[in-house]
Amino acid sequence: MRRIAFYLLTTGLGFLNACSSIDVKSVENPEILYTEGVKNIEKGRFIEALEYVGEIRRRFPQSKFAPLAELRTADIYFEQESFTEAAAAYGVFVELYPTHAEAPYAQYRRALSYLNDAPDVVARDQTPAAEALRAAEIATTRYASSPFAAQAKELVVKARVKLAEKEAYIARFYAKKGFDQASVGRWKALVGVYADLRSVEQMKNVFEEADRALAKASEASTKN
Repeated sequence: MRRIAFYLLTTGLGFLNACSSIDVKSVENPEILYTEGVKNIEKGRFIEALEYVGEIRRRFPQSKFAPLAELRTADIYFEQESFTEAAAAYGVFVELYPTHAEAPYAQYRRALSYLNDAPDVVARDQTPAAEALRAAEIATTRYASSPFAAQAKELVVKARVKLAEKEAYIARFYAKKGFDQASVGRWKALVGVYADLRSVEQMKNVFEEADRALAKASEASTKN
């Protein structure tokens, strides 16, 4: 919630002591709605928070608080661990406001949402990890000067680890089924595409396994 606290300090809001039990429909100042929305987020009252920021999006789309309402909506989904929805919402923000001061933050959180949505079980579909990789790479290039670029680089590595582990899983699966050529192809792809991960401790055993499999295949080919 430190990011939200940052907004409260930098947007010059003067309504932090206002009563939280206000009639949303009757409020004609988007700043008050935004303040109340943030207060509810910080208290974990996400349904109420969505009502406040949603009202800004509906009635004050031209307000300077409209982009922040979009961003807070994404943050709410993230805090609720609705990572699919969070990734989509952060994506909407970046697409609508690519030059906004908070676009680097939104792009980073988009990548993080995708990565959090990726299953821990490597056998399952790792499409979210691939999406995380794409989003994180955008964060490191388009917003290279942002303080979030360094964090995004860490996500790039984590996403690539997941994808490399998936490649290894498929290689083992093919080998178990007797599809040796297909298995070797997967091991070759792994050591080629993900060579930069050799220095990652988590991948040490995977690359040793790949090297053994490829050495065995090379030896068998020489004998034939």
